[in-house]
Amino acid sequence: MIKVSKINDFLNVSFPYDANIVAKVKTIPGRKYNPANKSWDIPLYAIKNLLELFNDDELSIGDDIDLDYVKSKYNFEYELNTIKDRNLKVFAKWSLEMLPDYFYQVAASSSGKYHPSYAQGEEGLVRHTQAAVRIANELFNNHSIQNFTEEEQDLIRVALLLHDGVKHGVDGSSHTVSTHPLEVVEYLEGKYWYVDEDSLPQEVIDVMEEEHWHAISNCIKSHMGQWNTDYKTKEEILPKPVTELEKFVHLCDYLASRKLLEVNFEVM
Repeated sequence: MIKVSKINDFLNVSFPYDANIVAKVKTIPGRKYNPANKSWDIPLYAIKNLLELFNDDELSIGDDIDLDYVKSKYNFEYELNTIKDRNLKVFAKWSLEMLPDYFYQVAASSSGKYHPSYAQGEEGLVRHTQAAVRIANELFNNHSIQNFTEEEQDLIRVALLLHDGVKHGVDGSSHTVSTHPLEVVEYLEGKYWYVDEDSLPQEVIDVMEEEHWHAISNCIKSHMGQWNTDYKTKEEILPKPVTELEKFVHLCDYLASRKLLEVNFEVM
């Protein structure tokens, strides 16, 4: 029997060891193993994953657990409002709505090794994205180190909002997919080309059909900078940033991933 209990803001899942059960639990984004008591912590929203993975007679679920729990998505209103160009703002909002649900739920680092504390836990990837955009906006105020036009600044903001949008792959792997910068671009292009054109805002069409998307997608593809090799083979699998826009996007993402830097999200 799999026991599911609510502890503060997460669900604790415990069961006698079974390799098949472990394999299924490991498919849940945001899960964390507790070696001390040999149990798993999963986000509240992951109750739906458990119900899909296991039969009712396999689960013993606490009475205080909401089986229909759905966490509302962060709307990025503050970050979107920093984009001056209307076409780019509408495009960014549309793209964010197209991203997989897990983007709004998982931590920035699946292992917990490579990002600061604010980017850990539920919605950590959202906070990492917020931080990257806010770092960019701070640096835009410093004309000693950059002199981007307003249009270039907007392109950077959009690229940062979307750069990790498919970080766990299209199917929601439990770990970061090394080629995720390429997959984000492919994913959004797929959404654009395969949806009914009548349902697309004209602003989205304008961005996709102009040089704007070319610049944004290149910034996304190269945002990993020098960390562009396959973990096992060490072969280069991602492009390195070349243009000033691409280098700046990489810098903001890099700073947002440093453990020595914390972000005060209450400061607007």
